[in-house]
Amino acid sequence: MIKKNIFGNIQGQTIVEALVALGLISVIGLTFAGGMVSLRNTSKASLMSSATDRQVSDIAENIKAGVQDYQVNFNYEQAKIDDFLPPENLPMLWDVGMVAERGNCDKCRGSYGYIIQPYEIYRGLYLVTLRMTHSSWAPEKFRDYTFVVSAK
Repeated sequence: MIKKNIFGNIQGQTIVEALVALGLISVIGLTFAGGMVSLRNTSKASLMSSATDRQVSDIAENIKAGVQDYQVNFNYEQAKIDDFLPPENLPMLWDVGMVAERGNCDKCRGSYGYIIQPYEIYRGLYLVTLRMTHSSWAPEKFRDYTFVVSAK
């Protein structure tokens, strides 16, 4: 139904209708923006998790390929891994798609190091402890990964 005012002109939307439409558009826009922020945060977390998994896998494969070429730690009395791998003094730096020695990477936000010890229970096997840090893991200071490799 077309409404006419006292001057005979066709009347448009009322202020109430305009405010309701603006409110609906705002709710839809804020929901969309919130979803995009959530998606971006999930994407960043997934990328970091994937990069960490890839880095651990690469390091493990390098050690497995040439475990006989590395120096092995035979100190069984020293049980604390913190004495061998203090988190603030790890020798290698890393970030998504990058690996470098300490001092050679300004963009790297993480570090890592590892020790190789003979696996006391089984001859020919070595226990590798890999310690990794990354600034995005706060408040977690580091993560330790252990795996067993064999000397061919």
